[in-house]
Amino acid sequence: MQTFPTVSTSRATGRVTWIDGARGIAIILVVLFHAGMFTVPTGLASPWWEPLNLVFALLRMPLFFLVAGMLAVGAVGRPWPELWRTRLAVLVWVFVVWTVLRFAYYQVIPEPIDLNQSSWLDFVLSIVRPSNGLWFLFALALFLVAAKALHGRVNRWVVLAVAAVASSVAHGGVTFGNVTYDGITKYFVFFMIGLYLREPIIHFVHRRGWLMSVALLMAFAAAIVLRGATGWFVDTVTAVPVGLIAVAFGLCLARSLARTPLTRPLSRPLEHLGQRTLQVYVTHILLLSTFTSLLLPFADTPAIALLRPVMPVLMSAIAIALSLVIAAGCARVPVLRLLYVAPAWFARERVGTAASR
Repeated sequence: MQTFPTVSTSRATGRVTWIDGARGIAIILVVLFHAGMFTVPTGLASPWWEPLNLVFALLRMPLFFLVAGMLAVGAVGRPWPELWRTRLAVLVWVFVVWTVLRFAYYQVIPEPIDLNQSSWLDFVLSIVRPSNGLWFLFALALFLVAAKALHGRVNRWVVLAVAAVASSVAHGGVTFGNVTYDGITKYFVFFMIGLYLREPIIHFVHRRGWLMSVALLMAFAAAIVLRGATGWFVDTVTAVPVGLIAVAFGLCLARSLARTPLTRPLSRPLEHLGQRTLQVYVTHILLLSTFTSLLLPFADTPAIALLRPVMPVLMSAIAIALSLVIAAGCARVPVLRLLYVAPAWFARERVGTAASR
């Protein structure tokens, strides 16, 4: 049986720290995508941000879900009650709480772009058919349930093959007409690859450096050009392989940043951010929406014209920083802490366990 060498981890937690760095890269790309989503249609950002953000479509969410799968290896092997207590409860709780908060927000503040976030019908159906940016939490909870249900019952290669076919078909244009169901179909394969192949992935990345990162970036860029110049068939066939190239680039980049003394100061903030992606993910959309609403009256001013080329970057940086500050502040207030943490009664935790967190 093949074994892999031990890799460097945080001594305090045993975590492979560059995995957190990769997750930090993913959340930055997600926030940047949403910043472009708000600012381009409203004239606050240059129109070329829209195609640029599309280039990273096969990097940001595949990387996010593959890393989530890598971090779920231990959880999937736990009994159902423990899986609920340690992983599922917080996803379900935060999803419900922030779905209500978003709906309430958009009942008071008009949407700067048409996201249909104020629809009562969508709000009622959101528990089974989310149609907002919180779909990631819904999908991740389902992925954990599916992985647990399949654990030890279905051959992993069969699971990966079926998931890869489903992802390819979805990337080829077959759609459910719903962002959540489409996302589940597209990205389940990446979650399961991370779950099933965690050790080989770590072994591969740990032995590579900057040269591999550059090579993977060039391969990813070439693949994007190929996909852009062809039709749906090539999009279907190449979606998963290109996504894996992109993910490999993201992982190798995170590892290279972490191992190089010159870039280590950049890696530490990424790792810090990667450990707090939930807080950023649920908070940043409302911040971006607020920023957009505040800036809209000034969209035609010379000052905004100067900032259009970098507006998504500026808004992303501010939204990420404020999300972290808000979450840190809420953590100090018991009631507000529940915006990001499931209460003990919901997670079915023992009182002593909850108090010690």
